Amino acid sequence: MCDSPVVTDAKSVLGRERRKIILLEGRRLVSEAVQTSQQIISIFFTDSEVLQEFPVKSLAQSGVKFYKVKKDHMDLWSDTVAPQGIMGN
Repeated sequence: MCDSPVVTDAKSVLGRERRKIILLEGRRLVSEAVQTSQQIISIFFTDSEVLQEFPVKSLAQSGVKFYKVKKDHMDLWSDTVAPQGIMGN
């Protein structure tokens, strides 16, 4: 179902506890995490257009990894009816 161990762990209670992570779904949640200087490990996106509102260069310099994923994968990972094409953890 999911070929990303980070996402798999974020979707399971045991995985979240083990890695101490959560999965943020959508622009608003990811944006709020960035604005409040929360530690972000990685950002998953389906289209580079969704990244236009984020300070990609400074996030990358601070160690955030960016992963372009297929829309099908995002649809599988998401708990929402209409995924916005971006997730972070």
